Amino acid sequence: MRLFADPHPVRLEWEEGELRSMRVADRRWTVVEVVRRWRVEIEWWKKDGGIARDHLTLRTADGTLCEIFGDRHTGDWYLQRLLD
Repeated sequence: MRLFADPHPVRLEWEEGELRSMRVADRRWTVVEVVRRWRVEIEWWKKDGGIARDHLTLRTADGTLCEIFGDRHTGDWYLQRLLD
């Protein structure tokens, strides 16, 4: 498992509402399955809205499991962890 101290920005590619691939820097992974989804909301009562994230565990075509999260305030997505 590789957990990144500084998550890597991810660009997601969707087709007809389904996640098809993700791109991290110059690497592209084809997504074959969304294994798990969950949402985290912490300190939502604070003025800045706290932390609001959607998390996904994805399986790619080469069998890699990846955990990504999307910041619900900004819409940005990040690669948090690779599970080898």
